[in-house]
Amino acid sequence: MEEGKQGVMVAAQNSIAQLQARFKDLENGFRDWLAKQFLPVEAAVVTATSAAQDAAIGAFMGTLIHYA
Repeated sequence: MEEGKQGVMVAAQNSIAQLQARFKDLENGFRDWLAKQFLPVEAAVVTATSAAQDAAIGAFMGTLIHYA
């Protein structure tokens, strides 16, 4: 029984590690692509990405605040 649970745990950790590696590859690819762009394109993409990130953080924080 213990081995079965451990096997599932290892599989879950491998899945998480694979997901993290995939995300890291995607992020590195995006950064490489962005580095090849002209400055105005890079500025626009970084601005849009930052705005989307800030909107997501704001939405998450908004769910934590309960108004009386």
